[in-house]
Amino acid sequence: MKQLYIERDIGLPENLKINIKNKVVTIEGPKGTLSKNFEDIDVQIKKMRNKINIKAFYINKKRKAKTLAIVGYINNMIVGVTEGYTYKSKIIYSHFPITVEPDNKNKLVTIKNLYGGRKNIIVPIVGDDTSVKVQKDDVIIEGIDKEAVGQTTANMQEACRLRGKRKKDPETFMDGVWQWDK
Repeated sequence: MKQLYIERDIGLPENLKINIKNKVVTIEGPKGTLSKNFEDIDVQIKKMRNKINIKAFYINKKRKAKTLAIVGYINNMIVGVTEGYTYKSKIIYSHFPITVEPDNKNKLVTIKNLYGGRKNIIVPIVGDDTSVKVQKDDVIIEGIDKEAVGQTTANMQEACRLRGKRKKDPETFMDGVWQWDK
């Protein structure tokens, strides 16, 4: 028998302000404010007293996946504005010391001396609330938006990959900035 509808409830902590208008969900908490637009997905999003109700009708595989993705997005937004997200990366080098210099004002991270190269690698910091700091050999990326923090970490890791004719064996040449903790 085919499933007619899917419905999920998300419990809300008391210290949050939730605003849902035209499928734009805005959550304000102690760490900041996040907003996400779900207009392109055919679901009903309603705020009740202490929960958010998400409902979709005429379910197929894609609509079910999109509905459950919205539940995940909203849960991540709630965790972000209450606790925040922290990703840690390690600066690894074997011969040439790498330096990482974050510039949170201009939203850039500069990676210098990768494999002894003179060219600086500039990586953008994604998101307004995301910040990067360096402590010895650790690069700490913090923010309230999980997507922005994760994308900033991934951009730094991707920038350190060697490509083209300079591509080396990844087991031997492991220099770079690599994520080790979420």
